Amino acid sequence: MKKKIKKWNDKRISGAKRANLVESNWLPDWFSGCGKDEFCQFESTWWDMICFARNVLASDNTRIVAPEFYHPEWSNDNYGGESIPYEFVGKVDGDK
Repeated sequence: MKKKIKKWNDKRISGAKRANLVESNWLPDWFSGCGKDEFCQFESTWWDMICFARNVLASDNTRIVAPEFYHPEWSNDNYGGESIPYEFVGKVDGDK
């Protein structure tokens, strides 16, 4: 049985000078990545963001610059589909 998620605790996460993940205020379970402002650079579900992060940590570039974070076994193509271990059942701010 999948875990039921009603809302995300973190609405915005900053990871570098101009790398931010921001929760959508009109699409459920949708985040966008942006720079210094909220002009969208990339967007997807939280699960896709996890899969992306794992691929960054599995990258050979990570091995070169931060070997302590390198995890080649985390490389994946789990985006979407039945492998998502949760079901987002919450509403976005604009929903009644």
